[in-house]
Amino acid sequence: MPLLQIAPSKTDTERLLLVSPELTDVLSAMVSRLRGPNGAIPLVASYDIRERVWNPPMPLLFQRSIGSENPPFTPTAIRKLLINALAATGLTDTSGDPLMFSLHDFRRIFATNAIMSGLLPHIAQVICGHKSLDTAMGYKAVYPAEAIEVHRAFIARRRTTRPSGEYRTPTDQE
Repeated sequence: MPLLQIAPSKTDTERLLLVSPELTDVLSAMVSRLRGPNGAIPLVASYDIRERVWNPPMPLLFQRSIGSENPPFTPTAIRKLLINALAATGLTDTSGDPLMFSLHDFRRIFATNAIMSGLLPHIAQVICGHKSLDTAMGYKAVYPAEAIEVHRAFIARRRTTRPSGEYRTPTDQE
């Protein structure tokens, strides 16, 4: 199973993420596009707007070739590309406004899909870098049908542990 290494971020810890086959295809295409003549991804320095420092040169996946330079995409540029891509789809939200995503929404989508696909919540917590399970579960969207199915599964599990006499058919008097 492919893993994606995530550099230390706000929690100052490095993480490894399992990568789905679809994401592997996307990352493979990005790496192929970025590789230089020597087969390596060019190292580029980027500015950290929160820490207000320049990061050392790294093989960033979000960079582009302009002449002989490879500047990194800024968070603002990525946000604008995302907005333009969504606008081109013509998708709208429930009020009819153009659909909008923030970069952070992808963390929520990841957490929801991972947990709904069977990943244990405490593992999702570690992958997302959350210190609290409550935070990780706050990222997971709950859908009405899912809540009903989870409740039904709970009742079914509970019934298997209880004496069957407790689940008899009620009499007409009852």
